Amino acid sequence: MATVMNTIGKLVTHGKVVRMLRKSGFFRLSSLLLSVLLALVGCASADHAEHASTALAQKTDTPMLAELSIPLQVELDPAPAKNVKENTLRITVPAEHAAKLAKAKVSVSLTMPNMDHGAIVFEATQEKAGEYVAQIVPTMLGEWLATITFEMDGTAMSTAYSFEVEP
Repeated sequence: MATVMNTIGKLVTHGKVVRMLRKSGFFRLSSLLLSVLLALVGCASADHAEHASTALAQKTDTPMLAELSIPLQVELDPAPAKNVKENTLRITVPAEHAAKLAKAKVSVSLTMPNMDHGAIVFEATQEKAGEYVAQIVPTMLGEWLATITFEMDGTAMSTAYSFEVEP
C-alpha cells in the first residue's frame, strides 16, 4: 500500500497525472458522458413539455366519447375549482345522443398529471335525460384531469377534461 501511495505522490508532484489522463482519453470520455447526460435531461424536459401540451390540448378540446362519436359539454362550478371544497362537475350529452347513454353508469376519476398520488373516484348521478352531475373534491392546488367514464353493458368509454384548482 505504501508503494502505491508513493507512486501516486510522485505522479502528482511531477504533473504526470494530468498528462496520463489526457493520454488515456479520460477527458474525452468524461466529455462524452456529460453530453449524453445533458441529452437525456433534455429529452426528459421535452417529454414533460409534450405531456403539458397534451394536457393543455385536452383542456381546450371538446371532451368526446370517441367510440360513439358523441361530444360532451363539461362545466365546472365554481370555475376555477376550489381546493378541498365540493365543486360541481356537470356533464351534458347532446339531446340527439342522450337516449344511447340513458342506462349508463357515470363516474369521474380525478388525477393530477404532474403528480403520482393515485386517483380519487366520484360517482355522477343523472339529473335528467343527458345531464349528469358529480360533486368532486380536489385535494391539492394545481392542474387536475377528470376522466369521465360511461359504463354500460360491460363496456366502458372515457374522455378527459382538465381544469385548474385554486385556493
